[in-house]
Amino acid sequence: MKKTVVITGATDGIGRALARLLAHEYNLALCGRSEEKMRQLTQELGDCHVYAACFDITDGEKRHAFCERVKAEFGAVDVLVNNAGANTKKDRVADISLDDLRYMFELNCVSGVGMIQEIYPVMAARKSGLIVNILSSCCLFNNPMTGSYSASKDAMEGISKILTKEAKKDHIGVCNVYPGGVDTNFRAIANPNYLKPETDAIMIKTCIENED
Repeated sequence: MKKTVVITGATDGIGRALARLLAHEYNLALCGRSEEKMRQLTQELGDCHVYAACFDITDGEKRHAFCERVKAEFGAVDVLVNNAGANTKKDRVADISLDDLRYMFELNCVSGVGMIQEIYPVMAARKSGLIVNILSSCCLFNNPMTGSYSASKDAMEGISKILTKEAKKDHIGVCNVYPGGVDTNFRAIANPNYLKPETDAIMIKTCIENED
C-alpha cells in the first residue's frame, strides 16, 4: 500500500518539484494558492492518487477543512511537509510594519504549527510518521533587511526543535530542512546560480525514504 504525503505550498518551487518527484511512489495531498497552477500540476502527476485544494494556508477554518478531507480520503497520513511560506516584505528592523510582521509569523510559523496540530494525532495513533519543516538558511545566517522573515523562520525552527523531542514518545520523526538560495518564483528576479528546486526535492525525498 502506498504511503500518503501531505505537501503545503505545492503549486510552486520546492513543493511542486517534490510532488512531481513523489507521484509514482506515494499518494499525495496537496494545497496551494493558485487554482490554475494546481490544475497544471495535477495533470502532470498522471495516475497518482491525489487530493488537491487551493486556499490561503493562514485561514484556520480552510486549513482544518483541508486536513479533515485528507483524513477522509486517505485515512492515514505518513508524511507532512510544511513547505508553504514567503518573504513578503523586506525592511530594516526600524521600518518594519507590524502588520507585515504579524502576517509573516502567521504564514511562516503559525500555519505550520496549525498543520502539525491537525495531522499529529493521526500519526500518534499509529505510532508512525514524519514531519518535514522547510525552514531557511536565514535561521543560520541572519541578513539585513530580512527581520520579519528571519524572525518567523527562527520561531518555526524553535518549535520544530522542541517537537523533535516531544514526538519521540509517539515514534514520529521530525526533519528540519534549511534551503539556501533556490531559483524559484519565491524570488522577484530569477537567479540561475542558485539551486534548482528539484535539487532540494531530491534531498527531501531521501529524508522520507530514510525514515521508512
